[in-house]
Amino acid sequence: MKKFDWISFAIVISLIIIGLMMIYAAGYQPDNIVPFFSTQAGKQSIFIVGALVILTGSQLIDWKFWSGFAYPFYAFTIFLLLLVLILGATIKGSTSWFQLGWFSFQPSELAKVGTIMALASFLSHHRTRVSDTRDLMVASGIILLPALLVLLQGDAGSALVFLSIFLVLFREGLAIWIPVLLFILALLFVLALKYDVFVVLPLLLFAGGIFLLTSVKRKQMHLLVSLGMIMLAIAFAFLDRLDIVIGLSVIYMLYATIENFINKQIRQVVLLSVGITILFGFAYTSSYLFTNVLERHQQDRINVWLNPEDCDPRGSLYNILQSKIAIGSGGFTGKGYLQGTMTKLNYVPEQSTDFIYSIIGEEHGFIGSIAVIILFLILMLRVIDIGERARIPFIRHYAFGVVGVLFTHFIVNIGMTMGLMPVIGIPLPFISSGGSSLLGFSMLIGILLSMDSSWVRSRRVM
Repeated sequence: MKKFDWISFAIVISLIIIGLMMIYAAGYQPDNIVPFFSTQAGKQSIFIVGALVILTGSQLIDWKFWSGFAYPFYAFTIFLLLLVLILGATIKGSTSWFQLGWFSFQPSELAKVGTIMALASFLSHHRTRVSDTRDLMVASGIILLPALLVLLQGDAGSALVFLSIFLVLFREGLAIWIPVLLFILALLFVLALKYDVFVVLPLLLFAGGIFLLTSVKRKQMHLLVSLGMIMLAIAFAFLDRLDIVIGLSVIYMLYATIENFINKQIRQVVLLSVGITILFGFAYTSSYLFTNVLERHQQDRINVWLNPEDCDPRGSLYNILQSKIAIGSGGFTGKGYLQGTMTKLNYVPEQSTDFIYSIIGEEHGFIGSIAVIILFLILMLRVIDIGERARIPFIRHYAFGVVGVLFTHFIVNIGMTMGLMPVIGIPLPFISSGGSSLLGFSMLIGILLSMDSSWVRSRRVM
């Protein structure tokens, strides 16, 4: 008998139903009776039928078909991404939509499926190794090509989602220093924009000094010196004496350098000095580009996240403030379904799409919000489980690509409704209004469930 993952399927259906209920609540006006299919929820229900067809119909297709179809499908989605740059409609500042009557189709959602399939097919080749430079460049190109095309469309949020597919490469043994370096660069970017670029320099010098001192003898004495200098720097930083902090950092770095020269570790000092210079250059460049290159509205999106005190509460900060108020007003149990006052009065912009989680928080409170998070976490854990227990590399690679995309949408969308992430306009999977997103995620999950069940069936036959 063919095994089917009913739990994952049930979670997806539950999320779709929750989404339909929240979309209906977003447009609900008790004094304004509108035919159901003229509402946003009515239009979404049409896409739900299509999503169910995809989820169930994909179970009839064997995993070998998806493996063989991967490259042609990827090429087709790349063609659509190029075509939309020429013929696409501009919606909310992004030229990433095909307008077909009342239906708007976003090809980047389909491209996520094609990219994951193409990467999975490439990595499944028996001679492919992510440790090989050539293979790594080809795999990176498969991901970066659609990401670049989406970025050219003006949709930075969706372009970021494509980068999450790199999770597949890390699962397959990509060197750990790469994600560590990416984390350091992201941290420097945030610090340079949140505080000041010259705050980054003392931090880099202290980090470099500690690294040098821990590699020489007399470590106990060096540890005391390091702690003392760091405490002094923190004290002067609170006194807003950045000049003294930088001076202490330079003295500390010179002390660590001299110690290493005495121990004849010159090469280590030189390499670390070059590394600190490059990292500081990255931080300075980030700050310069943010101030002098980005448009005002682009700066506002980042400032809303990092520097909300510098934003206009009636302008760029309005969406986040209203969303946080709506979520907080729900309390522990919420105001009740269709009882959300902020929802009815349309205080939260884009409340059926980007900020739909604020409706969940207002009407269903902490309990409802956590329930949705738990459903997503269970779904992602089951996707990981599918990948780990599959002995077919193509299925494993595909599963980790799916979980990367799911996690990014989940964490960024919920995070931005609470001001923890920048507002970059990506939907909450299966819940936010939008046919392209719903059909795209249904295809991602439907194909994965098809691969899982067909592999189990073929394994039993063998």
